Amino acid sequence: MNIIQIIFKIGVLLAIYGFIWFFINLLISILMSGRQKTLGEFYFSKGIKSVFLVNVLYLFGLDDRQNDIDLFNMIISGLILLMYFVGQMQKNEQQAAMMQRFAGVFNNMLANTIFNRKAEIIVFSIALAFYIFLFFFPVVAKNPIALWFYENVIALEKTPIIGFIFKIVGFFFLLRILIKIFNGIMFMLSGKPLFQVNSRFSAGRKRNKKDDEDSFDDYEEVKNELPGDK
Repeated sequence: MNIIQIIFKIGVLLAIYGFIWFFINLLISILMSGRQKTLGEFYFSKGIKSVFLVNVLYLFGLDDRQNDIDLFNMIISGLILLMYFVGQMQKNEQQAAMMQRFAGVFNNMLANTIFNRKAEIIVFSIALAFYIFLFFFPVVAKNPIALWFYENVIALEKTPIIGFIFKIVGFFFLLRILIKIFNGIMFMLSGKPLFQVNSRFSAGRKRNKKDDEDSFDDYEEVKNELPGDK
């Protein structure tokens, strides 16, 4: 499988997995009777979500014919996963910062906006460490919960209409990853990215800055959210 196919496949997986997790979160919210999650509960849930995500991704990387590890697929998948986690952390930080700017207007929305950089790094580090752990203990990957996720992802992907929608999401994920890669290459060669795309939020921040042209903007790149990535 070439790199383009791997990235596209991961994009579809992320979209479907997020879709499934949306309903799991909805069920949890119903059981909690609408009570807001504490910081610990929020990141515990996010940690579980991330760990099973890398578990399912590992299962997708297995050779379909021999049910063995495809090392090339696994390495590329791991790098894409790292880019995805970093992008998610930046997007979550951007959303939290934007909500803080309008704290007096969107009090209810602020209640649902939780961001802690240290907790985010810990959660994603644990998930990546678990991905590496599975290389040495592959039998752990085939646990009942991960297999349930894997089978449902496959089933939804093969559904005629819904599967096509997820493939569109996977296509746009592929484009975003390719743009990141091309920008990185061009930055190393020429000192500036090939594509310069600013988010609305970062544009607003720049308009409001005075005598601060040399400061670094953490939110230069648009981070589009896949379904259910909350």
